[in-house]
Amino acid sequence: LMAGDLDVDVAGSGVQAAAQGKILSDPALKAKTDSAVSQRTWFSVLNPNVAPLNNIDCRKAVLLAADKTGYQRAYGGATGGDIATSLLPTVIPGHVTIDLYGAKTNPTGDVAGAKAELAKCGQPNGFSTNISYRAERPKEKATAESLQQSLAKVGIALTIKPYPQGDYFKLYAGKPDFAKTNKLGIMVYGWGADWPDGFGFLSQIVDSRTIRPAGNTNLGIKIPAVDAAIDKALTTTAATARNAIWGNIDQMVMENAAVLPGVWSKGLLFRPDNLTNVFINNGFSEYDYTALGTSKK
Repeated sequence: LMAGDLDVDVAGSGVQAAAQGKILSDPALKAKTDSAVSQRTWFSVLNPNVAPLNNIDCRKAVLLAADKTGYQRAYGGATGGDIATSLLPTVIPGHVTIDLYGAKTNPTGDVAGAKAELAKCGQPNGFSTNISYRAERPKEKATAESLQQSLAKVGIALTIKPYPQGDYFKLYAGKPDFAKTNKLGIMVYGWGADWPDGFGFLSQIVDSRTIRPAGNTNLGIKIPAVDAAIDKALTTTAATARNAIWGNIDQMVMENAAVLPGVWSKGLLFRPDNLTNVFINNGFSEYDYTALGTSKK
């Protein structure tokens, strides 16, 4: 693309770390980029089946203590995405601003607030648990290491457990019995919408009725009010009312301290000079290939 030999990268996921460094340090190349906000959130589930994370106050302690800037750096800093304050990506209809744990006001972590929550849940000196990630994903490894460092400040000791990504959901994090037996208290992963709608994003990660003996993408979120709200959304025909329900579901998940939001993903897209009629289709979070043209003869 930079050499002008190609017009577009059809994968549309954006340039990777090595190319990013070259492009962003060169004003002429940077001028040929676009930042595409994705329908994907990188986040971690706090497993309620693993003590003491079965206590909401202990889960709140994790959310408060976590260094959100470290989570963001793991995904390439501001170029890779914005610090997430909830699950639902900003480009999904129904998204509302939710920041119950100070991700924006205390992005490096609220140590005092976390310690107060630890005292509430009977763990004033902290506790130990395991954190899992997909072994082939260096960004998830960096996330686990960042959380290990930041949570240690309040006495929460994390042991890092990598597992093969091919079986991550089938045999490890997505298998409730394995996750419980192996004390996977925090499980790192991410999710993208199958289509730009609250159901397309949330249904397979927060509806407890999707949880099976193995192969899950809902890694332990069980909130009856969320399940009921999903059913209500599916029978609500008015788009505005339906989208509001998805925002309420996001709120309930965060009030339950069920997940640690990490990053609302973005991709840095690069376009050569000859590409014409270029714009990002938010439905796909990449260039609209059906509209592209080229000035090449």
